Amino acid sequence: MKVGCVLGVEVKVNRYFLLLLVAYTATGYLTEVLVMYGAALLHEIAHAVVAHSYGLQIEEIELLPFGGIARIRDLDLSTLNPQVEGTVALAGPAENLALAAVAWILAGHGVWNVSLAGLFLQANLALAVFNLLPALPLDGGRLLRAYLARSISWRQATDITARLGQALGAVLICLGLVLMRHGFLFINTAVLGAFLWATATAERRWAGLVFLRFLTRKKHGLQSGEVLKGEPLVVASDTELRYVLEKFITGRYHLICVLDKDHKIMAIISEDDLITGLLTGGPKLTLDELIQQRQ
Repeated sequence: MKVGCVLGVEVKVNRYFLLLLVAYTATGYLTEVLVMYGAALLHEIAHAVVAHSYGLQIEEIELLPFGGIARIRDLDLSTLNPQVEGTVALAGPAENLALAAVAWILAGHGVWNVSLAGLFLQANLALAVFNLLPALPLDGGRLLRAYLARSISWRQATDITARLGQALGAVLICLGLVLMRHGFLFINTAVLGAFLWATATAERRWAGLVFLRFLTRKKHGLQSGEVLKGEPLVVASDTELRYVLEKFITGRYHLICVLDKDHKIMAIISEDDLITGLLTGGPKLTLDELIQQRQ
């Protein structure tokens, strides 16, 4: 349900979020939940503003029962640029920490009610700390992936951080269920854990397809005059293409030197050739078979 527009971006509220508001109103925690979700909305707006500065289009911001999400068009492709992903990911937690500092200063000078300022400060600190956990799809996971992608392949970085996300999701699911069994109303914890698990699993599942889309777009960039640094790889001829792809680093154009059993150079294969082989022969096609197809 649409509830407004911020900086030209639609803000929507999930229908289950409305049920959550009713539940918290009935239990006397309406003020607390409004402050928390207000901080979450500002967190997502910060992501949206920085993403927009990189030319990314923000489709909408939605408040969910366990937080918020800024939906950014082609975000999957932007994550392959470590600088863009890292900066956009850092914007949310940085904004929360800044707001927490402002609340502390205002309360200290008597400008803001100490009780309400304390609640706002706690909400922002909690959001910043939780989102900085190094697990996808959280901001900390995106920061870690951006850092790892500078030295290992983007797919490997995604796999590592997504596994951490699955582990965190499993822990939260178990924690929520245990607390509910002992009479505590912590269903949100279990739901958040399930969301993290599902999203992290999707990140792992679609990583290969996203990377292929990026490689294809890189080709168009080169045709438009873009200049990239070259990255040589030396690989045995019986190596499957999927294993070569795992070594690709974002922001580089790869040239694969293929060696035969005697370690003599058989051929030099370009990144474009490898992508063509993946699309026509599949990931289990070997470099030797790809070379034979080209002859």
